[in-house]
Amino acid sequence: NTEDLKAFYPTSILETGLDILFFWVARMVMMGLELTDVLPFHTVYLHAMVRDKDGRKMSKSLGNVIDPLEVINGCTLESLLKKLEGGNLPPKEIEKCQKDQAGDFPDGIPECGSDALRFGLLAYTVQGKDVNLDIKRVVGYRNFCNKLWNATRFAMQFLSDFKPECNLLDVLMNSGKTAIRDRYIISRLMVVCEDVNNYLKTYKFGDAQQASYSFWIDDLCDVYLELIKPVVYDKSEANDDARWAAQATLWICLETGLRLLHPMVPFVSEELWQRLPGRGTLGSDEKESIMISSYPQCNNAYKNPELEVAMEATKKVIKSCRSLRASYQIPNKTLTTFYIKVGDGEEGVRAQTDDIKTLGRASSVGVNVDEASIPKTIGIDVVDDQTTVLMDIAGLVDFEAEIKKLEKNRSKTLPSLESLEKKMKAPGYEAKVKEELKKSNSDKLEGLQKKIADINEAIENFKTLAVLEKK
Repeated sequence: NTEDLKAFYPTSILETGLDILFFWVARMVMMGLELTDVLPFHTVYLHAMVRDKDGRKMSKSLGNVIDPLEVINGCTLESLLKKLEGGNLPPKEIEKCQKDQAGDFPDGIPECGSDALRFGLLAYTVQGKDVNLDIKRVVGYRNFCNKLWNATRFAMQFLSDFKPECNLLDVLMNSGKTAIRDRYIISRLMVVCEDVNNYLKTYKFGDAQQASYSFWIDDLCDVYLELIKPVVYDKSEANDDARWAAQATLWICLETGLRLLHPMVPFVSEELWQRLPGRGTLGSDEKESIMISSYPQCNNAYKNPELEVAMEATKKVIKSCRSLRASYQIPNKTLTTFYIKVGDGEEGVRAQTDDIKTLGRASSVGVNVDEASIPKTIGIDVVDDQTTVLMDIAGLVDFEAEIKKLEKNRSKTLPSLESLEKKMKAPGYEAKVKEELKKSNSDKLEGLQKKIADINEAIENFKTLAVLEKK
């Protein structure tokens, strides 16, 4: 009954592998009960077995063991092969293993860092009891860590003249200065805080990883950061409130998002958190390190599911605008005019025309305007049964050049179509050719026919638009 025993026994959770459940874990339980009459832990978390990318158990005899330090620090192919030679494998096995290693890692293992390895392994836990570790996927999460670093450093440029204050979230949400985009990202932040906390409580670490990853990439970087660029760059007095709200929202998202990620990527999140503007000015309750800061919690009062639905509809419109621009190969620097026909939700679309202009690269956006004011030279994209987006392409497209490109594409596709049709009409085709090949040929034929039909339709459309533009 010593102080050390009271401090370290019992514990709360044991993390281990399924393969030693009865060899070791059961004995720990029996011994603990025998000596103290107290269970040594109340929960056992069984992690997945880490295998190689082909699903084989890592073993010295197969030569497929990956040392975590080799992933963290990186290593050359030469050092991997040399390590095999230093083992106790017979020469034939060494030769086979070296061949496999050269095939799997022709350029060695790139340096990924511990954050990327941890984040990658967490992502794999959704697979179940086995992890087929592919280093390329870990490299992908190294790229995420790089993007996290670059995006946060870029976003901090928007905060160069911003001074955060205590309880900033409550101050912001009660200020009356927030735009739809601000309330949307705060709602998404509250939802992801709730989801990640629930996932961690139920040991769904892979789901927690995916939820936090999605918030940073899909919501914060791809949408909100892009939306606030014109707001933050506009330093006019009339824009002061909107600019402050955007800066405050961004600071909250960065600070809270980094705390949310900290258990999964502790090193990069700590480094970025320490660099946030306002560190050391937030009063006596401010923590010295992200490690001892409280973990983010959801404030249900700031969740707004209706606004999230409206924003998703707006994002569909923006996607349609971008699709139209891409289909007509409009340069990024050239702004276009859009006309949006919308049934339900007109008010929401009107409220976000500035955001549509920002992400859709538009000079102007008209919502449900008179048909007479819409020009004939338009490209059309149907979003859904309630929404259609139209883009004025007058003077933006060289119709004759586009027609020539399409005709050239058609001339390249037609021989493949004719050859396949000839093959499928040959005597004995139905009787001699296997069903799998016949199905494959039918699918290929259908695809080629659709491609030709789409090209013909596009050519006719361009011819019509060329005539209209000349009138």
